[in-house]
Amino acid sequence: MEDKVPPLRKEDGSIAKENTEQAQELLETFFPPLPARIDAEDRRPQRDALSMPDLTLEEVEEKVLAAKPWKAPGEDGLPAMVWKRLWPVVKHRVWTLFDRSLRDSVVPHQWRSAKIIPLKKSDNGDYTVAKAWRPISLLSTLGKIMEAVVAERISYAVETSGLLPANHFGARKRRSAEQALLLLQEHIYKAWRAGKVLSLISFDVKGAYNGVCKERLLQRMLARGIPVGLVRWTDAFCSGRTACVVVNGHTSERRELSQSGLPQGSPLSPILFLFFNADLVQRKINANGGSIAFVDDYTAWVTGPTAEDNRVGIQSVIGDALKWEARSGATFEADKTAVIHFTRTAARSSDEPYLIKGKEVNPQNSVKILGVTMDANLRYKEHMTRAAAKGLTAAMGLRRLKMLSPRTARQLFMSTVAPVMDYASNVWMHSCGAQELAWLNRVQMVGAQAITGAFSKVATAVAEAEASIQTVQERHTQAATRLWVNVCTLPQTHPLTRSKYKAKRRFVSPMQKIAITMAKTNTERLETIHEYTIPPWSDRIPVVGEHYDYVETDQAPNDVEGIIIATASSQKGDTVGMGGVVRDTTINSAGEVLASYSVTIGTRNWQPLRCNRSALQVIRRPRQQSGQCTIRQIYERTQYLQRRGCSVSLMWVPAENEDFTLKALAKAAAKRAAMCGETPDERPYQARSTKLRLAKVAQQQLGELPEGVASTLADRASAAEDRTLNT
Repeated sequence: MEDKVPPLRKEDGSIAKENTEQAQELLETFFPPLPARIDAEDRRPQRDALSMPDLTLEEVEEKVLAAKPWKAPGEDGLPAMVWKRLWPVVKHRVWTLFDRSLRDSVVPHQWRSAKIIPLKKSDNGDYTVAKAWRPISLLSTLGKIMEAVVAERISYAVETSGLLPANHFGARKRRSAEQALLLLQEHIYKAWRAGKVLSLISFDVKGAYNGVCKERLLQRMLARGIPVGLVRWTDAFCSGRTACVVVNGHTSERRELSQSGLPQGSPLSPILFLFFNADLVQRKINANGGSIAFVDDYTAWVTGPTAEDNRVGIQSVIGDALKWEARSGATFEADKTAVIHFTRTAARSSDEPYLIKGKEVNPQNSVKILGVTMDANLRYKEHMTRAAAKGLTAAMGLRRLKMLSPRTARQLFMSTVAPVMDYASNVWMHSCGAQELAWLNRVQMVGAQAITGAFSKVATAVAEAEASIQTVQERHTQAATRLWVNVCTLPQTHPLTRSKYKAKRRFVSPMQKIAITMAKTNTERLETIHEYTIPPWSDRIPVVGEHYDYVETDQAPNDVEGIIIATASSQKGDTVGMGGVVRDTTINSAGEVLASYSVTIGTRNWQPLRCNRSALQVIRRPRQQSGQCTIRQIYERTQYLQRRGCSVSLMWVPAENEDFTLKALAKAAAKRAAMCGETPDERPYQARSTKLRLAKVAQQQLGELPEGVASTLADRASAAEDRTLNT
């Protein structure tokens, strides 16, 4: 698991060779002391603290079941699978422990003790320096479940009450690095269309998590409305932490950390860091400038007629960043601070350096932002070169593996090679010309050889088809379709939804090109998917027979008492219908029903509806999935009934269960609704999954040859080859 640590070179020039010396050097580098002086915070408006209900068993159970079962544990050696298996027995004890921890603002010492595994940072060749290594804290799995519960509560407050800037990406639901890059790129093209230059400066906080000043973090959480109880618990979480380092199999002595910051590897650290640097990102995006941040990567820009005209604005951004640095006890890495002027007119650019903390920073021709190398002209040739090189390295490593089945090799290609090439492809694929495509196709060829064992002389298109892997263009097209559909389902609070993507004559941006391509796709009725379906502490609708892994129950459907509603769905042609029957066991006999209904949902292209076990699972554990508004309605109606004293539960009945008498009646009602000629009274919303599926089918049809085309020639060629082989 761990990387071998070579002898480390210290700042004084000496070499740390022994494991104990290496561990000491790593700890001192990972957890540097805060500056001797930290400026006082400016006066700011204090937001009223939000109120949250007490901890519920539901939200603890949700995080236990969502934990990765075999992820590396802390010093106790207990993986999450242990708590999953023991959950039916220990759930009330664990809930009591978590509830007491929140109420008393106390975190057990075992949860604040970390075993640190140093891992190599990517793209860093000199690993004889301690700062080239990244500390990964292995923590107690039970403590991490507690941290995940707290993180979910804070995240819900952020998304529903707007506690953080909208342009703060990363560690938030439905805010990805690709979206941040597309937002920045869209504003670059807007500046170009206005005849302006966009000047950008990018900062990176040194030792972001470990360098967090606890006092400033707590102050900023209070200022933004986090409940006092959670702030006190966070104080206990950040205090009195200890750690040891594992170096080449040697575990150092445990050491108390005077400045621990936030542990890397904790599910709570990312969302807490967003509060730490939120003031830095609080900058409105408009025609004159703006900013974005992805956790600790901060980028700001200004626009003007020329790069020299933007100098005053960039200096203002630098001044604000340095003031925040002085107030926060943080440090910006000078080596990673970059300036670039985005323009395609050389006369408007400038090479004049900027002075930052006594060091000159020269504008660059290209900078790496969130993993994508962006050049001043947005041609992306350098990025595509690097992507192809990384993909080729991964593909050649795959080809070296022996005794793999084609299926396994294909899975490895799709999980280790394709993502390296296609990362953020929606940002740069518009610049992928014939030469760049040839670089990427070389990787495709090596990957196809690893899967099928094909000869090097085989055409790339044939090798791809034999290996059953998509072409580069097909993957890029699917990624663009997925992006556009996802953008159309974003809530109005998201920065990408505020931009207009109408076609322009000059400087057409990648998002506008995607919008033009997807113009025929009707998205008017497409659903809006929010970050949360229900609050994390809400009671989930119970599922009869559910036992974490859906173990069968002894209770038969015919034995259920009370009001029973049986539902079914049916499809006939392009029409989907839903039917159901209602029986009250207190007044109806086994052959009677209280009511029956049929509903025509619409054509198959509008809205799919399936009654299956996965549907119950989605209702039981709702997330940011398709059909979210329907799940919200289910919970709203259920809560209404519960307020009136009714209890509601769900039960899955297998299709092969012939003993359940109501199933046939519900199925008959569904078939009536799906009869040809029936139309819905009201057109329902369109699910994201449906739109993506239809778009994928349409793209597959475009790639297919018409019936009868080339078949005769192929048969003749095959027959000729057979005759040659026979002779």
